[in-house]
Amino acid sequence: MSRPRVFQIGGRRWRWVYRKMRTAFGLCDYGRREITIDSSPCHTGQARLDTEIHEALHALQAFATEEHTTAVANTLSEILYGLGYRLTDQVEGRGYIGK
Repeated sequence: MSRPRVFQIGGRRWRWVYRKMRTAFGLCDYGRREITIDSSPCHTGQARLDTEIHEALHALQAFATEEHTTAVANTLSEILYGLGYRLTDQVEGRGYIGK
């Protein structure tokens, strides 16, 4: 597992961690204010971007339904991926860049 990163989401500090997961691609833990993303090599590309957005939306909009969160994340990941955003090996081994 890489070192956690910290982001402000909805005015609160959230930890963002990567580790291999067995049953999900991502998890939003409201109690710990922690987002976990599956670091498996098969979880890459637009699917990874979609998961990152999906979990951030959960943290930002806890009131939203799973269906709404999925629809918004899918749309945003399609747009960003279409614009050229890709996972790169930057500091901490994670980061996105655009064209």
